[in-house]
Amino acid sequence: MRLQWRDVHDKPMGVHLRESVEFPNLVKENRQIIALGPMVVDLHAQVVSDTLTVNGNITGPVTYRCSRCLTDFSDSISASFSEQFVRGNPEELSEEDERNPVTGDSIELDPYLEQEILLSMPFAPLCRESCAGLCPECGTNRNEQVCECKTERIDPRLADLAKLLKQE
Repeated sequence: MRLQWRDVHDKPMGVHLRESVEFPNLVKENRQIIALGPMVVDLHAQVVSDTLTVNGNITGPVTYRCSRCLTDFSDSISASFSEQFVRGNPEELSEEDERNPVTGDSIELDPYLEQEILLSMPFAPLCRESCAGLCPECGTNRNEQVCECKTERIDPRLADLAKLLKQE
């Protein structure tokens, strides 16, 4: 998704952008994302003083792989977007300045949009809060059936004590 600085600068009330955008790199780079539907990007851009401000929302469907049971499930993403751009050389901006430098007339928004999408995703997606996950012994999905495996773990520091208790 591209934004032209002069198109926004020529309109005092700013520019409204609404597009459906695909982000195939996010699916390739993140193992927990199975599919990412076309994201609806709804933005408003306006130049105030020498700063181009872009605000809006990103929404769309996503299919995750559950981090506990490894089944696929669908959800939706809704993220807010807010970035500021300024024309000039990156060396001219101080480290505290949060504005992004732009050297030409065209601004590529995709990297900034991808970043906001990633930040809105859960670190460990779950199909549901009560997901029981997979059995560490036999691999059975505990949400679908109960296995008879003993998954009780004994602290190695107390293993000798457990042996003594079994002898009695």
